[in-house]
Amino acid sequence: MNVNPYTLFLILILLVLSTDKDADAKLMFLKNFTEQTSHSLSSVREGVESMQASFQQAHALFAGASNKPA
Repeated sequence: MNVNPYTLFLILILLVLSTDKDADAKLMFLKNFTEQTSHSLSSVREGVESMQASFQQAHALFAGASNKPA
C-alpha cells in the first residue's frame, strides 16, 4: 500500500486544528494570505512580461536604427 506523506501531514494538521477553538479564524487567515500572495505574484508576473515587451520594442527600435546606413 502506497500512502502519500502529504495526506498524513494533512490529517495531522486537521487533528491539531480540531482541538483549537480559533481554528476557523486561523484557516480564514491562511486562505486570505494565500489569495493575496497569489494576486501579488500575478501582478509581478504581469509587470515583468510588460517590461520584457518594452525591452523587445526598444531593442527593435534601436537595433533597427543602428543598422541603417548613414
